Amino acid sequence: MYVWRNIQLVRARVLLFLALFLCAFILFALNEFPYASVGLVMLPLAYLLGIYSYRSYLAWRGGSIGEELVTSALLGLDDSYILLNGVVVPPNRGDTDHIAVGPNGIFVVESKNYGGRVSCDGDVWKKTKIGRSGVHNLEIGSPSNQVKRNAKVLKDFMLRHQDEIFGGAAPHLWVHAVLVFTNPDAELELSNPTVDVVELDELCDYIASAKSEASLTSSQVEVVGRVILKYAR
Repeated sequence: MYVWRNIQLVRARVLLFLALFLCAFILFALNEFPYASVGLVMLPLAYLLGIYSYRSYLAWRGGSIGEELVTSALLGLDDSYILLNGVVVPPNRGDTDHIAVGPNGIFVVESKNYGGRVSCDGDVWKKTKIGRSGVHNLEIGSPSNQVKRNAKVLKDFMLRHQDEIFGGAAPHLWVHAVLVFTNPDAELELSNPTVDVVELDELCDYIASAKSEASLTSSQVEVVGRVILKYAR
C-alpha cells in the first residue's frame, strides 16, 4: 500500500503538470497581454516539474515491479514462514520491502530493480549506465546501509515489544539483512559488501538454509507477524 500510494501520488502530479503545461501553451498562443506573459512564465516551470515528476514515477514503478518479483519468489518458502510486504515499521517513515519470519530467524529483504552496471565497495554503491549519449554515472545512495537500517529498526521494534511477543525477555535476536537485484540486465561488481547480496532465484534457498543463534517456535513466528502488523503504519 505504501508503494501503491506513492505511485498514485506521483502519477497525479504528472497529470497536473501536464494540464498546467497545456494551459500555459494556450495562454501563450493567445498572443495577448498579459495572458501571453503568464503562459511564457508557466511553460518552462510546468515542463521541468512534469519531467521531474515523470522520472519519479518511473523510479517508483520500477521499484514496484522489483518488489512484485521478490514477493512472487518468496512465496516459494514453505508454510512455516510468514511473509510481510511493504510495511512501515515504527519509527520508520518509509516502508520495508519484505520481512520473512520463520523458525530459523527473521529476514529483512530489500529489492532493487536497477539495470546497467552496479558496483559496490563496502557501503559505497555506484551505478553506471551506458546509453546512446555515452556513459552516465548515477547516484543510487547505499542500498546496503538502507537494508541494514531497516533490519536494526525491526530488531529495536521487537525488543520494545518483547513482552508482547515472547512473554518476557527476548532471546538473542539477529535480523538478517539481504539485498536482491531483480533486473536481469544488472551487472553486479561487488567488493566487500557489508550485507548478503543474492540473486532472485537463490533467495528462497538462502533463507531456508540460513542459520541463526536462536530459533522461533511456530507460535512465536505467528505472534511476531501479528505484532508487526498491529503497529505498522
